[in-house]
Amino acid sequence: MIGEITGVISLSFTALGFIYIFGFWRGQVDSDRKFFRECMNNYPPAKMYTMVETLWNVYVLDALHHRPDLAARGSGFKLKPQGESLVPDNVKTMLAKMPDELKNHEDIVNGYTVVTYLGLATIETVAREKGLSLQETIAILSTYLNNHTNHNHSAPVNDS
Repeated sequence: MIGEITGVISLSFTALGFIYIFGFWRGQVDSDRKFFRECMNNYPPAKMYTMVETLWNVYVLDALHHRPDLAARGSGFKLKPQGESLVPDNVKTMLAKMPDELKNHEDIVNGYTVVTYLGLATIETVAREKGLSLQETIAILSTYLNNHTNHNHSAPVNDS
């Protein structure tokens, strides 16, 4: 009799354990599926590929690699004071007013974000006024945005 009661209790706990584990796992899977679905809606694969390859590799990495006087390599690039000074105050204000949902993207997407938010005309004006190429300007503005967003509170890099 005691063996039967122990068996029933043990079986009950095992069944509850399986139900809990399945429910927890199912909740995690559903949460992950929702996240990936939202990402795919916001950034379809072709758009993501273009953003990553074109704007990051060409406009940021390549441009700042050739301008060590403006930015230093770290976990990403960090603007030096000379690079910070190339961002006009009105553009700093515009970037500060950028909605948080745009600023909180991964660093690699910020080149695309800067171009779409500020517009090419604004970026061309900055490039012309500062004597920079369009590529250098996008790299500086993207790095400035990376250095001043909620997920990256880094200060400009010193000259040393």
